[in-house]
Amino acid sequence: MPHNRADMDYQKSSRRTFLGNLGRLAVGLTFLPLVGCEDNAFAPVIEGVDIPFLTPNDEFYVQFGANAGVANWQGAPTISRDDWHLRIDGLVGNPFSLNLSDLATEEPQTVLATLRCIDANNVPGLVGTAAWTGIPLRVFLDRAGLNPDRVRRLRIYGADGFTDNLTLDKLYGDRPDDLIEPMLVYDMNGQPLTPAHGAPVRLLVPGHYGHKSIKWIERIEATDDDSVFGTYQNALGFTDDGVIRVVNKPTNILRGAQIDSGTTRISGFALSGYAGIQRVEVAIDGGAFVEARLMPLSEIDSTDPNLALALQQQDPKRFTYPYRGVWALWDYWWKAASGEHTISVRATDASGNTQPESDPDATDGNNPVFAVNVLVK
Repeated sequence: MPHNRADMDYQKSSRRTFLGNLGRLAVGLTFLPLVGCEDNAFAPVIEGVDIPFLTPNDEFYVQFGANAGVANWQGAPTISRDDWHLRIDGLVGNPFSLNLSDLATEEPQTVLATLRCIDANNVPGLVGTAAWTGIPLRVFLDRAGLNPDRVRRLRIYGADGFTDNLTLDKLYGDRPDDLIEPMLVYDMNGQPLTPAHGAPVRLLVPGHYGHKSIKWIERIEATDDDSVFGTYQNALGFTDDGVIRVVNKPTNILRGAQIDSGTTRISGFALSGYAGIQRVEVAIDGGAFVEARLMPLSEIDSTDPNLALALQQQDPKRFTYPYRGVWALWDYWWKAASGEHTISVRATDASGNTQPESDPDATDGNNPVFAVNVLVK
């Protein structure tokens, strides 16, 4: 598959910026290998300032997961809109290939979804939220004559050689009303996808780690083989389930920061693929956890016109805010006294899932209570 030289130069430049940021943050931390997640260093998460609810496209992290698990990976492919096709075959009654014209015949949907690399706790910055526009994947699976009683998994192939899979429960059967089904998306925050983000069409699996949302999607194979299939799973040992564990991260203040005494605003985001965030709590120096404020929808609605187009906003009876699979922004005001302090933050979702005190297993999206050490002058 041909690739664009500019994409490769961008990848190298992004990696240099990203590693420079890591160097500033690495004191006292242990990071796992990059496991193929490249980043253009989403500055608000890295640098500790307030983050917008929708991540600008040029600041949204870029995951080149394939160069961790695909031999001789040649970089991000560049596929023209005219040349893009998606083949649906395997155990279907009517195998066929669809193109952008086929997507244009269906009613588009815009949905809010947060993508997070499964290794984002160890490699900061690999997270972002966008308004994605596309068509539910099930429309085309039904057109291909997929039989849910026979098929167990869909094997998904990207044009760069990256693979993953979806079990049929992600698309058929009993599903929670607030769970948005997998989609084929072509727009991001009201703009066509860029090559780095999977243009012309990528898969979007809301509420799941980024490795499930395969970019440059070119083939879906329906199979009755129920074994695990996917680059991240087979080559790197990451979980196949892929649902984002409840997690939070303070983006201001960061580890090792020096701040002045007095009232200080602590802020960040929390996220869960199992349910919307119910609460975020902050504890200082091992004391009692005190509930932080979740940013209300009224403060978010005016920040970006794309928000009003989202399905979650259009159907508030079905979708309760904070939304499943979409980050909730939070803040907490702290009266900081001089000295060294530890700020601990934990999140809980509406299903009762909360962050564990410790979680050494990074293969399922390592998500322990987040602690920040700071010096107050």
